[in-house]
Amino acid sequence: MTGFTKFSQRPSRRGTVARTLIALIAIASLTALAIAPVRAQALSADAVEQIKNTVVLVDVTLQTPEGELRSSGSGFVISPDGELITNAHVVSMVTEGTRGNTVVAEERAIEAVFHSGSPQEQRVPALVVRENHDLDLALLKLDEPTPVYLNFADSEAVPETAGIYAAGHPLGLSEISIRTGTVTAHRTWQGRRYIEHDALAEEGNSGGPVVLADTSVLGVHTLTLVSSGMLTKFAIPSNVVTEWLQTPETEDPPIPIPGKGVRELLAASNLIYEEGDPGNFIIPYDNDVTVHAHEFQDFLRVYSLIGELPGENRLLQGYAALEALRFNYTDPIGRLSLFDTGDDLMLYWECQVPMLMASAEYLNTIATIAANQVERWHATVRAEQPGEPTDLYPGGEDEALQTDRLREQIAASDLIHEELEGGAFSVPYDNDVVVLSRIYRGMVWTFSYTGGMPGATRAEQGQIAIELLKRNWSDPLGRLSVDSDYDLTWESQVPIDFLTPDYFAILAATAATQVGDFIETYGSIPFN
Repeated sequence: MTGFTKFSQRPSRRGTVARTLIALIAIASLTALAIAPVRAQALSADAVEQIKNTVVLVDVTLQTPEGELRSSGSGFVISPDGELITNAHVVSMVTEGTRGNTVVAEERAIEAVFHSGSPQEQRVPALVVRENHDLDLALLKLDEPTPVYLNFADSEAVPETAGIYAAGHPLGLSEISIRTGTVTAHRTWQGRRYIEHDALAEEGNSGGPVVLADTSVLGVHTLTLVSSGMLTKFAIPSNVVTEWLQTPETEDPPIPIPGKGVRELLAASNLIYEEGDPGNFIIPYDNDVTVHAHEFQDFLRVYSLIGELPGENRLLQGYAALEALRFNYTDPIGRLSLFDTGDDLMLYWECQVPMLMASAEYLNTIATIAANQVERWHATVRAEQPGEPTDLYPGGEDEALQTDRLREQIAASDLIHEELEGGAFSVPYDNDVVVLSRIYRGMVWTFSYTGGMPGATRAEQGQIAIELLKRNWSDPLGRLSVDSDYDLTWESQVPIDFLTPDYFAILAATAATQVGDFIETYGSIPFN
């Protein structure tokens, strides 16, 4: 397949590329049928009632310099003495501000909400007794006794394919949700032990229990690398929790210092910087662009606030948003995104990478591209046609050697994949999305086309473009962009030197989920 040459017209796409995608989608569908797990059976009424009596909504209120900020997660009772388990990140004093910046709270108040969303709802104040951010576990204590509680299972004794139930309050919803699934792996990832499972779990499920049919706790849901349909939900094994509870509190690591990791990267990067609010760093450039860097929930975020989306009215702002999506297609590593303040649409350039994959050199690369891309966007708005930013690409080895390295990384990721003509690789997913990856100017370009840009007219497309730029704001690793044919793609670019098998697996799975979610929202749009 030779049709995926970036920045060029692709006359062969309607033939070779389209047929290849159809073939791979068929393979993905067959694969999904072949590996579909046996789902857990319905819980007994008594088991459901026990879960409802022990799984709580953890409601957190933080007093910060930006005012009161609220968040929520899930938790569950583990003893008759009012003890609860949740994730450390659910009750953390460090949170994300309105601009995506790091905010350190001065005070916190926590309530455990029992039978949330029902007539039996009861709100009980809770105190954090212990928090271990290395394990992402926290022990909370209520002032009231809790006669109904959950026991822990032996997580090592539970085999793969065992039926499980994930309970919690996804997306902050008041009513409890109990979702079925299976254990898909006992996994060690980034040096930590996890139970991998395929029960649907979303933001807000964090801290909730993953239980067996007898309601014994197999694990604590902590991490969703990919949302609906993918097999990458992680729970902290119950044995890790019980081992931690048996250790003295004095052995818990210190509470993380906000910005410590980014500060260390900056110190080794040779960049000039200063620290503003705790955990937030400012990097000035000679072209009057200010770049910011901070860490939030294990991601390094580098960004620059450009200002309000150009345009005197919503129609003109739509045209600017469409141009911003087209601009994204030529960005070496980041994206333009929109944050809606309620009064204004604020445009950002930003790039996010997992802290585990970051380095001082990588941070230097991202920050320099940020400063240049902001300047290029201003030139675009002035209709100066700044051209392709080819000088901003890291470069490196020749493409053949880089393709060899990419081949090795994909093979080590253990993903089902196929090598195509022209140095591209395809990865099929069970939601009928095919992700492609190849080398482009020293970068690993991982992408998946959604089809044509939605909207019957440019005006309609502009209004949809505003919404898509908002999606970019909340995207963990990539961006939506529009190519020269006005076709839409999800994509991410990473220098080959910084790619690992785990990172590639995360990128590809994120691509599959983001494209699947897009098609669910807008439908399948034919290519232009």
